[in-house]
Amino acid sequence: MYRRSSSWLLNELRLVPALEHQDLIGYGPAAAGIAFASNAHFTPPSGGSVVVGGACLTNCAAQVDRLRVEFVADTLQPLLLAAWAGVPCVLFLPIGEEILVSDPAVSPSAWQDFGQRLEGFVNRIAAAIPGGRPPVLVRTDRKPVSSALDSAADAITAVTPGGDIEDLYTIRASKPSRKPPSAARLRQYRRSIVTYLPAVVSDLVGFSVEHVVVAENLHQAKAISTARTVMEATGARERLDHLAHVPSPSVSGTGRMARAEERSTVFCLDSAESRAEKVRRMSASVRWFWESVCPDPLLPETAAHGGGRVRAAFDEWHRLLSEVSSGPAARDVPSRTPHHTFEGATR
Repeated sequence: MYRRSSSWLLNELRLVPALEHQDLIGYGPAAAGIAFASNAHFTPPSGGSVVVGGACLTNCAAQVDRLRVEFVADTLQPLLLAAWAGVPCVLFLPIGEEILVSDPAVSPSAWQDFGQRLEGFVNRIAAAIPGGRPPVLVRTDRKPVSSALDSAADAITAVTPGGDIEDLYTIRASKPSRKPPSAARLRQYRRSIVTYLPAVVSDLVGFSVEHVVVAENLHQAKAISTARTVMEATGARERLDHLAHVPSPSVSGTGRMARAEERSTVFCLDSAESRAEKVRRMSASVRWFWESVCPDPLLPETAAHGGGRVRAAFDEWHRLLSEVSSGPAARDVPSRTPHHTFEGATR
């Protein structure tokens, strides 16, 4: 998936192997090599901590049938870490950021309906995790949340100039000829950065957060490091850590699924025939990723120990999303709602 070695990637992003931290040796995804890197001096979540995550909605245009299985992989990792540590899990659903930068032909009402269905899907995924708690879902398109993120983004503008954050989601700096991000894109970046700040998370969830552990993939490392720089510049005393997992590979394994063409992408609502065909084309290393990212307890018993574990995982995610993809948008598996300011399952 990468032309460079893992040691080069870690060095470029100033990360270290996760299993250098003795406290993570008993954590399944770290032992399996999925959650493979962290910041130096990483502190695992414990009392006073929350685990934060937020999967991207790559090119879905508010259509549930465009939701990729990478969304599930990136949603599972914070849920699993929070369940293992016994701490709250805060998941950001970045509907507001998609509205900022996506096709303006997609109406806000379409995004709102999509967000409702996404909540139902995430809650169903979370309910399948043994020992897990209902997550705190933060819909960034909700007015109180969006206003809070806008204010926090404005407050960090001076310490996050455009030139410093234009390569926030690339591992190496872009070539000078590349067109710089638009003002809307830079605003999206700043809104994302502030979601890692413990003070902002505290305001959104309605309880004190002293320690945020972000469980997001490798390509968020610069954004999280930038948030840590913001904390240092503003004198914040809370702690921010990052446990990074492997990004979802494309079907071919030659790149990330987030950047792949459709024939090398698995959509949650692909037909059974399409899912089976794509699994057949996967290399052993790509199969390993999907087998490792979805633990046995999350699969039907008939598939957990058989040769069809990848297909079984995709079948299960298809079933869960299908339950909310038609008819009235449903969130009947509850999320935690500790803050009275926000409606439904959101913060």
